[in-house]
Amino acid sequence: MMSLGGKGLLVAGVGATGKAVAKAGDVLGARVFVCDDTPEKLENALAELAPLGVSALSREEVLTSEFDLCVASPGIPPTHELLRSLERRGVPVISEIELAWQLSKAPVAAITGTNGKSTTTVLAGKMMEAAGRKTYIGGNLSAEGYDLPLISAALEAQSGDVLVAEVSSFQLERCYQFRPVVAALLNITPDHCNRYDSLEDYAQAKMRMFQAQSPADVAVLGWDDDLVRRLSEQIPSRKLWFSSQSEVAEGAFLRGEELILRTHSQEKTIALTSEMKMWAQYDWKNTLAAACIACGIGAPIEAARTVAVSFEGLPHRMEDCGSIGGVRWFNNSMCTNPAAGSNAVQAVAREFPTIVIAGGAQKGLDYADWGCDVARAAKALILIGQDSGILAEAANQAGMRDVRKVADLKAAMELARTKAQPGDAVLMAPAMASFDSFTNFRERGQKFKEICESFRTEANSV
Repeated sequence: MMSLGGKGLLVAGVGATGKAVAKAGDVLGARVFVCDDTPEKLENALAELAPLGVSALSREEVLTSEFDLCVASPGIPPTHELLRSLERRGVPVISEIELAWQLSKAPVAAITGTNGKSTTTVLAGKMMEAAGRKTYIGGNLSAEGYDLPLISAALEAQSGDVLVAEVSSFQLERCYQFRPVVAALLNITPDHCNRYDSLEDYAQAKMRMFQAQSPADVAVLGWDDDLVRRLSEQIPSRKLWFSSQSEVAEGAFLRGEELILRTHSQEKTIALTSEMKMWAQYDWKNTLAAACIACGIGAPIEAARTVAVSFEGLPHRMEDCGSIGGVRWFNNSMCTNPAAGSNAVQAVAREFPTIVIAGGAQKGLDYADWGCDVARAAKALILIGQDSGILAEAANQAGMRDVRKVADLKAAMELARTKAQPGDAVLMAPAMASFDSFTNFRERGQKFKEICESFRTEANSV
């Protein structure tokens, strides 16, 4: 376990995680300093941290002060001149999850991938709870009730507990000794092209999660992803695969409506799809992955089953907002890239004629495949946001003709309501980030739900 007593600790970036690191450093006896490129954010953080003895530094002071360690926010790119200056001076610059792992008495299970991370993380954590282990669920999770920084969990957890954490590629960039006992890579599709030069660079950032693992550890991997299968050759740990398309030799898979766990040549049924509250096929795949993770830590199949049949999903992830006038409304605001958008549209369109609401702020991604999937599956497409033109072009190129651009989410939902017939569904699956119009995807999803409720009130008052 790392000792911070008397050390000079610089926390670069004072969001929720940065503040948690500063508080942890203070508890562990470090001399804690904070900095941030946004003066207002730094001032607000200092109001909370100053009573602990934490000091704020300007950029110039950081460049001329001495530190033993820097913990950098994942939002700060590796090319940031401040971080490069620290490294040139020999100051180790690490991520919060690296520090958390070095401080933790409890084992860590970590989940990464482009899509499905949050749902899989919570599923796996709840399976461990069902197995009777005290479990801390958090990390990079953006879900109400689970926004626990890993560093906070690490300070509290005891050796018999377990930490189940979502981790991002940004967090993994500055991990060196981080060694989860179970590490899951769900999938890799293009994302964050404004941070990475290529898909390969993005993938290699994800792969840092396995760099310190040994054959005594477990890797849970998505068999249905060609890139994950190729990269698996670099992984030294025991491999458990999960798939909704093929039977795997070791791991979990879908056979008809059965979710099967196969380990050591023995098969056990996790659940039947007809028993589960989550109905989208990609959530069945998330459940398969979670069962592999939980069983890899030591949970019995009964614990996995208990959660598989009872879990209803997370807010803003294919959230069923109910039926209004015979039309079902689905909030999938967390869908922020084209692969997630395609998966969501295809899932709903298998059950209903579907009107899709999409758009927002793009991240330098290619939407050609998304356009083809939407054109095949949706009956209409309504677009919002600053980069909606990119989606319109992709859909039109794919042959879709019922494409409309409107001013905002309220206008999109009003138009969808006039187009929808009883038996249809309206799906908000933005396939883009929310930052053009909303603080985050949660605010966007909450607005969608509020408008749905206003529609319901109107319908009930007629």
